Amino acid sequence: MKSQEWQTPAIEGYGRVVDFPNAAAQPDPNKEYKVLFHITSDAEKEGVNTSLWKIARFINLMELRKVPKEQIHIIAVISGAATAITLNDQAYLERLKRDNPNLDLLKKLVTYGVTIEVCGQALAERDFKPSEVNHFTTLTLSAMIDIPTHQMEGYTIMY
Repeated sequence: MKSQEWQTPAIEGYGRVVDFPNAAAQPDPNKEYKVLFHITSDAEKEGVNTSLWKIARFINLMELRKVPKEQIHIIAVISGAATAITLNDQAYLERLKRDNPNLDLLKKLVTYGVTIEVCGQALAERDFKPSEVNHFTTLTLSAMIDIPTHQMEGYTIMY
């Protein structure tokens, strides 16, 4: 039996997917998708944050079914243990003793159109400075404000 072919059609190198064109549930290219990912874990998959990797997978799945990019609206709200993924390379290296492995993926996600937000309260809890946040990420007051605000704007939370 031949194994399935993995691909990364929109976010090259991250969030690999296998196409199952006859699967029961499929994205609808005529619908608009507004999805919020609340990222709190520092777990890694294939060398990057697992939740960022899942965002890439979501986008790649949408690409398989030709959902127009203009109809895909994704926000990542980062807090808790995941907060360090928003640091620039210099701060990450100083604090975690290695380069930030997430910067390439963050760049690809933002280039695609994903909004990346980091909770200011989570930064403060970890004694990270706003000046240490990478340029792909927007500092917000609090994830506790971000999440309900985006829900009121019609975003669905994806875990």
